Amino acid sequence: MSKRKTSHPTVQKLLDTAETIVARDGLVGLTYDRVSKDAGVAKGTVLYHFASKEDLITAMIERLVSRFDAALSQAMGSDPDASGRAVRAYIAATHEGDAFTGEYFDRVNGAITAALANTPERLAAVQAQGRRHQDAIIADSPDPVLATIVRMAIDGLWFSESLGLMNYDPMLKAAVLARLKSWTYGKETPAASNTPQEQQQGEKNAP
Repeated sequence: MSKRKTSHPTVQKLLDTAETIVARDGLVGLTYDRVSKDAGVAKGTVLYHFASKEDLITAMIERLVSRFDAALSQAMGSDPDASGRAVRAYIAATHEGDAFTGEYFDRVNGAITAALANTPERLAAVQAQGRRHQDAIIADSPDPVLATIVRMAIDGLWFSESLGLMNYDPMLKAAVLARLKSWTYGKETPAASNTPQEQQQGEKNAP
């Protein structure tokens, strides 16, 4: 078990250093030797706070989750319109939250998520965060299906750019985000099809 206290200045320094390494070299470049050298501390100091590489990665994930939640809370607190607030905050935190999430958030989070895709149990904190956000999005939206479509689009955009699969034109990206946000206010929405319940009722009434 780790002996760390996450608020300890040395721990924060080590996590900052680890993020810089992962952003630059990917998760494969994260080693005790590299962290100790780049942080300017003894290797034993890293081992004292993080008993294993897995422990260090877990701490990185926990801090990424905390930072995103802070960005989300800030966005929700500044939105006076309660209807659709959660999904608008999700848009803002994902694509406009650098002040809270940090310079390397997208690259580090993307690299860790991709590297641990085959061991999803190690991403439990991220999975739990995703469920919390989805519950909030559904709870305050007048159209949970449309709000979920917006959330899925935001996730897809984030993953494609974070993993280097796409690099969208900034003006086009801004226009897409603005359109998605406008949907959360009920503006410019695509034509709605029947809900699953309506579809089931239609099937029952069909000859």
